[in-house]
Formats: sequence, C-alpha cells, structure tokens
Amino acid sequence: MRSLRTWFFYVYIACTLGANAVILISYDPAGGVVDNSIFSASWVLLHLISVLVLLTSRSLSPVPITIAVSIGGLVVLSAAWSVSPTDSLVYGVMAAGNILVACMLAAEYSLQQIARVFLRVLTVLVLAGMAFALVGVDQVLYIDPHGRANLLGGDPIRGFFQHNIMAGFYGATGTVLAMTLLRGLRRVLVLAAFILFVLWAGSATGVLLAGAAVIIVPLAQLLVPRIPLGGLLAVLVPVGVAAGAVLNQVWVPLLEAIGRDPTLTGRTVLWEWGYRAIAERPVTGWGFTGYFHSPEGEVPSLYVPQFDDYAIAHFHNSYIQTAVDLGLLGLLLLILVLGCTTGWAYLYARSTDTRTGVGLLMVMVIFLIASPTEFLFINYNHFGSFALFTLFFGLLQQRRTRARHPETESLSAAPSKRVSLSGR
Repeated sequence: MRSLRTWFFYVYIACTLGANAVILISYDPAGGVVDNSIFSASWVLLHLISVLVLLTSRSLSPVPITIAVSIGGLVVLSAAWSVSPTDSLVYGVMAAGNILVACMLAAEYSLQQIARVFLRVLTVLVLAGMAFALVGVDQVLYIDPHGRANLLGGDPIRGFFQHNIMAGFYGATGTVLAMTLLRGLRRVLVLAAFILFVLWAGSATGVLLAGAAVIIVPLAQLLVPRIPLGGLLAVLVPVGVAAGAVLNQVWVPLLEAIGRDPTLTGRTVLWEWGYRAIAERPVTGWGFTGYFHSPEGEVPSLYVPQFDDYAIAHFHNSYIQTAVDLGLLGLLLLILVLGCTTGWAYLYARSTDTRTGVGLLMVMVIFLIASPTEFLFINYNHFGSFALFTLFFGLLQQRRTRARHPETESLSAAPSKRVSLSGR
C-alpha cells in the first residue's frame, strides 16, 4: 500500500510538471491543440485517486488540513461571483485538489524526502526529454512561433514539460536541488544534464535562472548558517527597494541597448490590462480563471501584437493573475504563504538541516525570481503551486513538531549541520 501511494505522488508530480500534457494532447503541425480530451480525463482520474489517498491517510492533522480546505474553499467559492462560473468551479475544484494533495504529501513524507522526490522526478523527465528529442519524437520538441534557435544553435525542445519556458524554469529548479542534495560524481553528472537541458530548451528565463543558481547556491550555503533572518531582512529590504527603483528607471533603455524587447514579449503591455482588471473588481476578483473565459478577456489579445494568433490564457504574472482571479484578499493570502514558506525554509536551514533547508530555500528563490513574469501560482494544475503548498505544509508541520518536541529537534540538528559543512 505504501509503495502504491508513493507511485501516486510520483505520477501526480510528473503531471503537474506537464508530462501528461505532452503525452496525451494531440497537436497540429503549427502547434495548435487538436484534442485534449484524454488529457482532461487523466486529471479527472488523478483527482479521483487522490480522494482515495485522502480517505486512507493516517498522517493528516487538523491544522494543516483546515488551512488547505480554507484556501481551496476560497478558490472554489469564487465561482459564486465569477464572470464565468462553470470554468471557475471546474478549475477551482482542481486547484483545491492540488492543494489537498500537497498537504497529504507533506504529511506523509519528511522535508528531506520531499526535496529528493522533486529532484528524482525532475531528473527522470529531463533525461527522458533529451533522449526522446535525440531520436526525433515530435511531442518533446517545441515549435517557436518566432522561429528562434536555442543557445546550442538548433531547435528548442520542451521535453516532458508544458513548453520551453517552463522547461528552462524546471531545469533551473532541478539545478538548485542537485547542487544542494547531491555529492561527488553523481552531482556533477546530474548538474551537467540539467544545464544541457536548459541550453537545449533555449529559454532565456531558464538560462538566467540556472546561471543565477550556480552563483547563489554556494553563497547561500556559506551565509545562511551565519546570518540571522532578521539581520538579512534588515539589509535586503532597503537594498531591494533601492534596486527596484533603479531598475524601474533603466529598464527600457537597458533592454533596448542590448537589443531586447522592452515589453518582455508583450508582458508589460499585458500587465497594464491586468491592473485595469484589478481596479474594476479589487475585492472579490473576477473568479478563479474567470477573466480570460469571459468576453472581457478576449480584448487584450487584440491590442498586444506580440500575442498575435495566440489565445491569451493568463497575465504572465503570478501576482496580477491571482489578484484578478481572487481579488486583493487572494493576493494577500498568496503573499502570506510565500513569505511564511521562504522565511521558514531559511530558519529550517539554520536550525535543523542546512543541506535540505538551503535546497528548499533556493527553490523558493527560483520561484520568487520567476513569478513576476510567469504564472506559477495560484494555478490549478501547475508544479509551481503544488510545490509551494507542499513546502508550506511541510515546513508548517516541522515547526509544529519542533514546538512540541524541542529536544528531538535539537538532537537531529547537529549531525545534519556537520554533514552539510563537510560536504559528504
């Protein structure tokens, strides 16, 4: 029974990464969707199985499950005032199920096990994606509407992920986990696979994130055990505000100077539409996924030339999208979850397990860097949302356990730190 539950979680995570979309959705030569009925059925089946997993779980505790039901309930409840009630209800139920499965995974596995499960699934999908690309399987290739080559000079791939941008993002996520959790030759080989995959995918986002990971992870391993969270925030908050102000002034001329689109391929124009949508319904929002399933959501596609011949499905910004979907209340809830998860990961790395803690912290850093330009959360079937809530519930459970049994936590902390510092 335990092994079956483990395989369910592996398959579920792979599907949040896009594996079932790649395998089960049929596309025409131009990249348009021909049929996604089997893909939709696969998610229905996964959620039905998740109900059985939930009913047979012996690890869930009242506080996490109450939080999961409350957050999921808000998403589902938004159908009551949505401009597209049916879509909000269907996708809201899927999002609520996603949050519940994350809560179950966090209840049944330790943070160390969760981090390694994420790494294993990412590694398998990356290796499989490159292997299938080498033999020319069409499903793992990516059709770039702009005809851009990857950094290796060839056609980009997406592997078993939704598209090449997410492929690069997931490759960078795997990079930080491999750097923190693996050692020796195994780390070298897995890192090489992730970096090659990121270059092959050809997404500038993935390349920048993977490059940042190679620099930031060693710094984090060095500094996190030595700098208290309060001291770090006292430095980073004013520096971040100042850097943001400077970036706001030099953004357009800097990108124009290096020959890049200052609108980030239409994203900044699309964000302006998002701000207007938030202003129209600031409290309740338009309902989960409601805006782009309504007549109002068809308008931006007509005025953002970079999205010509492309049905815009979201605002390419996690915070704008959440505020449009669930109002400012939903946005504040998301920021609270993000803040708690990142802060708790930092404290976990300092007090309990440096290697795993820094890995989880760096996953959150990757998420936070990518979230202003990508729709990671709150999403109904996306690894970004699933991983965020898994780490949130896992760290919440760890903190509650530590509060009840501080002597056990203190005994486990010292060996973990020695392992991390020794590099073995």
